[in-house]
Amino acid sequence: MFQHMTEYKYKFVISHKKVKYEIELNFHDKDFFHIAGLQHLKDIDIPRNPKMLYEKIENGKIDDTYLSKSTNYTKVRDSYANIKSRIYGVKFLEEFLDSKNLICQYVKYKNRYSNIKADYFIKSVVHQITAYIFLKKRTGEKGYCICSFFIEPKNTYEGINVYWLYKSKIRLIDNYEEVLYDRLKKDIAILY
Repeated sequence: MFQHMTEYKYKFVISHKKVKYEIELNFHDKDFFHIAGLQHLKDIDIPRNPKMLYEKIENGKIDDTYLSKSTNYTKVRDSYANIKSRIYGVKFLEEFLDSKNLICQYVKYKNRYSNIKADYFIKSVVHQITAYIFLKKRTGEKGYCICSFFIEPKNTYEGINVYWLYKSKIRLIDNYEEVLYDRLKKDIAILY
């Protein structure tokens, strides 16, 4: 479940044209509603309050059967979005982020068909499932959030390639940092 993700944050160091950028990706309970695409299911009652939403999911009141009552569940009108696949993919979100993947700077003019407002996107493949994870700077807060998330989209997204220098996952309860990728050490070793 997504709640597990709120116990972690990710630290990314990326590079573009030999300039380093740091990104802290964090998760709030309120993020789940949008990551799962529930805002598109306006024709059924889904609470926006995270506590109430999680409670209804855990009690089985919001499940696949209930969500399938929405006309937008498998195909959002005027969009390529598939909420059913998106919800299915959320359970692999941690694996998508932890795996070897590609990060790009999101460029709106290269994606004219898209309404996404993002700074970066990560393209990741896990269990032969392709995911696009869009990141945006949080408004008025520290860090970045996932602003959109697609599984096996009908279209591909384009951006400007940036390069991973460092990627880690930090457990918030004790600040334990699991290093997932570290090219910074290799670069430092080359200098000496």
